[in-house]
Amino acid sequence: MKIIIFFAFLYLVVCLYIYFRQESFIFYPDILPADYEFVHFGEAAEEIYFHPEPDVKLHALKFSVPHSKGLILYFHGNARALDNWGYMASNLLPHGYDLIIPDYRGYGKSLGVLSEKNLFKDARYIFDQVVTEYGSENVVIYGRSLGSGIASSVAAEVGHKLLILETPYYSIGRLAGEQMRFLPTNLLLKYKFRSDLFLPKVKSPIYIFHGTEDELIPYQHAVDLKKLVPKIDFTTLPGASHNNLSQFALFNDKIADILK
Repeated sequence: MKIIIFFAFLYLVVCLYIYFRQESFIFYPDILPADYEFVHFGEAAEEIYFHPEPDVKLHALKFSVPHSKGLILYFHGNARALDNWGYMASNLLPHGYDLIIPDYRGYGKSLGVLSEKNLFKDARYIFDQVVTEYGSENVVIYGRSLGSGIASSVAAEVGHKLLILETPYYSIGRLAGEQMRFLPTNLLLKYKFRSDLFLPKVKSPIYIFHGTEDELIPYQHAVDLKKLVPKIDFTTLPGASHNNLSQFALFNDKIADILK
Protein backbone atom coordinates (compact mmCIF):
# COMPACT_ATOMS: atom_id res chain seq x y z
CA MET A 1 0.00 0.00 0.00
CA LYS A 2 2.82 2.41 0.86
CA ILE A 3 4.40 1.75 -2.53
CA ILE A 4 1.10 2.54 -4.27
CA ILE A 5 0.73 5.76 -2.28
CA PHE A 6 4.32 6.72 -3.05
CA PHE A 7 3.92 6.26 -6.79
CA ALA A 8 0.55 8.02 -6.76
CA PHE A 9 2.18 10.95 -4.98
CA LEU A 10 5.09 10.91 -7.42
CA TYR A 11 2.67 10.90 -10.36
CA LEU A 12 0.84 13.89 -8.89
CA VAL A 13 4.12 15.76 -8.42
CA VAL A 14 5.07 15.13 -12.04
CA CYS A 15 1.67 16.35 -13.23
CA LEU A 16 1.93 19.51 -11.15
CA TYR A 17 5.46 20.13 -12.39
CA ILE A 18 4.35 19.76 -16.00
CA TYR A 19 1.39 22.10 -15.45
CA PHE A 20 3.29 24.91 -13.74
CA ARG A 21 6.52 24.59 -15.71
CA GLN A 22 5.19 23.77 -19.18
CA GLU A 23 6.49 27.02 -20.71
CA SER A 24 10.02 25.73 -20.11
CA PHE A 25 9.21 22.63 -22.20
CA ILE A 26 7.62 24.55 -25.08
CA PHE A 27 9.55 27.80 -25.36
CA TYR A 28 13.33 28.18 -25.57
CA PRO A 29 13.94 31.92 -25.99
CA ASP A 30 17.23 33.76 -26.11
CA ILE A 31 17.26 37.20 -24.51
CA LEU A 32 19.04 40.03 -26.34
CA PRO A 33 20.28 43.29 -24.80
CA ALA A 34 18.42 46.43 -25.82
CA ASP A 35 21.48 47.75 -27.65
CA TYR A 36 22.14 44.56 -29.64
CA GLU A 37 22.89 45.37 -33.28
CA PHE A 38 21.86 43.10 -36.15
CA VAL A 39 24.77 43.41 -38.53
CA HIS A 40 25.52 39.84 -39.60
CA PHE A 41 22.79 38.87 -42.08
CA GLY A 42 24.28 40.37 -45.20
CA GLU A 43 21.02 42.25 -45.68
CA ALA A 44 19.94 45.60 -44.21
CA ALA A 45 17.71 44.84 -41.23
CA GLU A 46 15.43 47.58 -39.92
CA GLU A 47 14.40 47.17 -36.29
CA ILE A 48 10.74 47.94 -35.67
CA TYR A 49 8.47 47.62 -32.64
CA PHE A 50 4.80 46.82 -32.15
CA HIS A 51 2.88 47.80 -29.01
CA PRO A 52 -0.32 45.75 -28.74
CA GLU A 53 -0.70 46.72 -25.05
CA PRO A 54 0.79 49.52 -22.91
CA ASP A 55 3.32 47.26 -21.17
CA VAL A 56 4.05 45.01 -24.14
CA LYS A 57 6.79 45.60 -26.70
CA LEU A 58 7.20 43.26 -29.66
CA HIS A 59 10.48 43.57 -31.50
CA ALA A 60 10.72 42.65 -35.17
CA LEU A 61 13.14 42.81 -38.07
CA LYS A 62 12.01 44.22 -41.39
CA PHE A 63 13.88 43.54 -44.62
CA SER A 64 12.92 45.47 -47.73
CA VAL A 65 13.53 44.88 -51.43
CA PRO A 66 13.20 47.26 -54.39
CA HIS A 67 9.84 47.11 -56.17
CA SER A 68 8.38 44.75 -53.58
CA LYS A 69 5.52 42.46 -54.63
CA GLY A 70 4.17 42.46 -51.09
CA LEU A 71 5.12 41.19 -47.64
CA ILE A 72 5.97 37.85 -46.07
CA LEU A 73 4.98 37.89 -42.39
CA TYR A 74 7.09 35.12 -40.86
CA PHE A 75 6.36 33.43 -37.50
CA HIS A 76 9.42 31.50 -36.37
CA GLY A 77 10.01 28.40 -34.24
CA ASN A 78 10.15 27.98 -30.49
CA ALA A 79 13.89 28.47 -29.94
CA ARG A 80 16.43 31.30 -30.07
CA ALA A 81 15.59 34.87 -31.17
CA LEU A 82 15.92 37.22 -34.13
CA ASP A 83 19.71 37.13 -34.06
CA ASN A 84 19.25 33.55 -35.27
CA TRP A 85 16.06 33.81 -37.34
CA GLY A 86 17.14 36.81 -39.37
CA TYR A 87 19.03 34.48 -41.68
CA MET A 88 15.68 33.66 -43.30
CA ALA A 89 16.06 36.94 -45.18
CA SER A 90 18.69 35.45 -47.47
CA ASN A 91 16.30 32.62 -48.36
CA LEU A 92 13.15 34.66 -48.90
CA LEU A 93 14.12 38.11 -50.16
CA PRO A 94 15.21 36.83 -53.61
CA HIS A 95 11.54 36.07 -54.29
CA GLY A 96 10.72 39.78 -54.37
CA TYR A 97 8.80 40.28 -51.14
CA ASP A 98 9.59 42.43 -48.12
CA LEU A 99 9.95 40.37 -44.96
CA ILE A 100 8.93 41.00 -41.34
CA ILE A 101 9.93 38.54 -38.60
CA PRO A 102 8.64 39.34 -35.10
CA ASP A 103 9.98 37.90 -31.86
CA TYR A 104 7.40 36.58 -29.39
CA ARG A 105 6.99 37.95 -25.88
CA GLY A 106 10.06 37.14 -23.83
CA TYR A 107 12.19 36.46 -26.92
CA GLY A 108 15.09 38.69 -27.96
CA LYS A 109 14.17 42.30 -27.21
CA SER A 110 10.42 41.64 -26.91
CA LEU A 111 8.72 42.21 -23.58
CA GLY A 112 5.50 40.78 -22.15
CA VAL A 113 3.94 37.71 -20.59
CA LEU A 114 3.62 34.58 -22.71
CA SER A 115 0.32 32.77 -23.08
CA GLU A 116 -1.45 31.11 -25.98
CA LYS A 117 -4.05 33.87 -26.01
CA ASN A 118 -1.37 36.56 -26.07
CA LEU A 119 0.58 34.87 -28.88
CA PHE A 120 -2.50 34.74 -31.08
CA LYS A 121 -3.56 38.26 -30.14
CA ASP A 122 -0.08 39.66 -30.84
CA ALA A 123 0.11 37.94 -34.21
CA ARG A 124 -3.27 39.35 -35.23
CA TYR A 125 -2.23 42.81 -34.02
CA ILE A 126 0.95 42.72 -36.10
CA PHE A 127 -0.99 41.58 -39.16
CA ASP A 128 -3.50 44.41 -38.72
CA GLN A 129 -0.65 46.91 -38.53
CA VAL A 130 1.28 45.74 -41.60
CA VAL A 131 -1.78 45.27 -43.78
CA THR A 132 -2.40 49.02 -43.72
CA GLU A 133 0.82 49.43 -45.72
CA TYR A 134 0.70 46.38 -47.98
CA GLY A 135 -2.97 45.47 -48.37
CA SER A 136 -4.27 42.07 -47.29
CA GLU A 137 -4.13 40.70 -50.84
CA ASN A 138 -0.35 41.19 -50.85
CA VAL A 139 0.50 39.59 -47.51
CA VAL A 140 1.88 36.04 -47.36
CA ILE A 141 1.59 34.46 -43.90
CA TYR A 142 4.39 32.00 -43.18
CA GLY A 143 4.72 29.79 -40.09
CA ARG A 144 7.52 27.43 -39.18
CA SER A 145 7.28 24.73 -36.49
CA LEU A 146 5.79 26.44 -33.40
CA GLY A 147 4.97 29.41 -35.61
CA SER A 148 2.79 27.23 -37.85
CA GLY A 149 -0.02 27.24 -35.29
CA ILE A 150 0.32 30.98 -34.74
CA ALA A 151 0.28 31.64 -38.48
CA SER A 152 -2.75 29.39 -38.88
CA SER A 153 -4.65 31.22 -36.14
CA VAL A 154 -4.20 34.54 -37.95
CA ALA A 155 -4.91 33.08 -41.39
CA ALA A 156 -8.20 31.66 -40.13
CA GLU A 157 -9.43 35.16 -39.24
CA VAL A 158 -8.18 37.50 -41.98
CA GLY A 159 -7.97 37.87 -45.70
CA HIS A 160 -4.47 37.36 -47.11
CA LYS A 161 -2.68 36.14 -50.22
CA LEU A 162 -1.65 32.65 -49.12
CA LEU A 163 -0.46 30.60 -46.15
CA ILE A 164 2.80 28.63 -46.03
CA LEU A 165 3.45 26.16 -43.19
CA GLU A 166 6.81 24.48 -42.69
CA THR A 167 6.97 21.38 -40.43
CA PRO A 168 3.52 22.03 -38.90
CA TYR A 169 1.79 20.11 -36.11
CA TYR A 170 -1.83 18.94 -35.98
CA SER A 171 -2.01 20.41 -32.49
CA ILE A 172 0.39 20.88 -29.60
CA GLY A 173 -1.97 18.80 -27.48
CA ARG A 174 -1.64 15.82 -29.80
CA LEU A 175 2.14 16.27 -29.99
CA ALA A 176 2.46 16.37 -26.21
CA GLY A 177 0.21 13.34 -25.87
CA GLU A 178 2.45 11.38 -28.24
CA GLN A 179 5.56 12.31 -26.27
CA MET A 180 4.10 11.85 -22.77
CA ARG A 181 1.59 9.04 -23.14
CA PHE A 182 1.53 8.30 -19.42
CA LEU A 183 0.27 11.79 -18.51
CA PRO A 184 -3.19 13.40 -18.94
CA THR A 185 -1.80 16.07 -21.25
CA ASN A 186 -5.25 17.24 -22.37
CA LEU A 187 -5.90 18.33 -18.80
CA LEU A 188 -2.43 19.67 -18.07
CA LEU A 189 -1.67 21.71 -21.16
CA LYS A 190 -2.43 25.42 -21.15
CA TYR A 191 -1.19 25.60 -24.75
CA LYS A 192 -3.34 23.77 -27.32
CA PHE A 193 -2.41 25.42 -30.65
CA ARG A 194 -5.26 23.73 -32.53
CA SER A 195 -4.10 23.97 -36.12
CA ASP A 196 -6.70 21.32 -36.88
CA LEU A 197 -9.40 23.84 -35.93
CA PHE A 198 -7.82 26.83 -37.67
CA LEU A 199 -6.95 25.44 -41.09
CA PRO A 200 -10.49 24.45 -42.16
CA LYS A 201 -11.40 28.14 -41.77
CA VAL A 202 -8.61 29.44 -44.02
CA LYS A 203 -9.96 30.67 -47.35
CA SER A 204 -6.62 31.32 -49.09
CA PRO A 205 -4.38 28.71 -50.74
CA ILE A 206 -2.47 26.67 -48.13
CA TYR A 207 0.95 25.12 -48.73
CA ILE A 208 2.54 22.63 -46.32
CA PHE A 209 6.09 21.26 -46.30
CA HIS A 210 7.19 18.36 -44.11
CA GLY A 211 10.09 15.93 -44.05
CA THR A 212 9.57 12.21 -43.61
CA GLU A 213 12.34 12.00 -41.01
CA ASP A 214 11.24 14.89 -38.81
CA GLU A 215 12.48 14.03 -35.31
CA LEU A 216 10.46 16.73 -33.48
CA ILE A 217 7.07 16.90 -35.19
CA PRO A 218 6.15 13.60 -36.81
CA TYR A 219 5.46 13.62 -40.53
CA GLN A 220 2.04 12.08 -39.83
CA HIS A 221 0.85 15.40 -38.40
CA ALA A 222 1.12 17.01 -41.83
CA VAL A 223 -0.44 13.96 -43.50
CA ASP A 224 -3.45 14.24 -41.20
CA LEU A 225 -3.78 17.99 -41.80
CA LYS A 226 -3.94 17.25 -45.53
CA LYS A 227 -6.66 14.67 -44.88
CA LEU A 228 -8.55 17.22 -42.80
CA VAL A 229 -8.28 19.99 -45.39
CA PRO A 230 -8.02 18.35 -48.84
CA LYS A 231 -7.32 21.64 -50.64
CA ILE A 232 -3.90 21.87 -48.93
CA ASP A 233 -1.00 21.68 -51.37
CA PHE A 234 1.24 19.23 -49.50
CA THR A 235 4.89 18.75 -50.41
CA THR A 236 6.62 15.72 -48.89
CA LEU A 237 10.41 15.93 -48.56
CA PRO A 238 11.75 12.37 -48.39
CA GLY A 239 14.62 12.10 -45.92
CA ALA A 240 14.29 15.64 -44.59
CA SER A 241 14.33 16.23 -40.82
CA HIS A 242 12.98 19.18 -38.82
CA ASN A 243 15.56 21.87 -39.52
CA ASN A 244 17.03 21.13 -42.94
CA LEU A 245 14.21 21.55 -45.45
CA SER A 246 15.99 24.45 -47.14
CA GLN A 247 18.80 22.07 -48.09
CA PHE A 248 16.47 20.21 -50.46
CA ALA A 249 16.06 21.39 -54.06
CA LEU A 250 12.41 20.27 -54.06
CA PHE A 251 11.66 22.66 -51.19
CA ASN A 252 13.45 25.63 -52.74
CA ASP A 253 11.94 25.05 -56.18
CA LYS A 254 8.43 24.80 -54.76
CA ILE A 255 8.83 27.96 -52.63
CA ALA A 256 10.09 29.79 -55.72
CA ASP A 257 7.08 28.60 -57.70
CA ILE A 258 4.62 29.65 -54.97
CA LEU A 259 6.12 33.13 -54.62
CA LYS A 260 6.89 33.78 -58.29
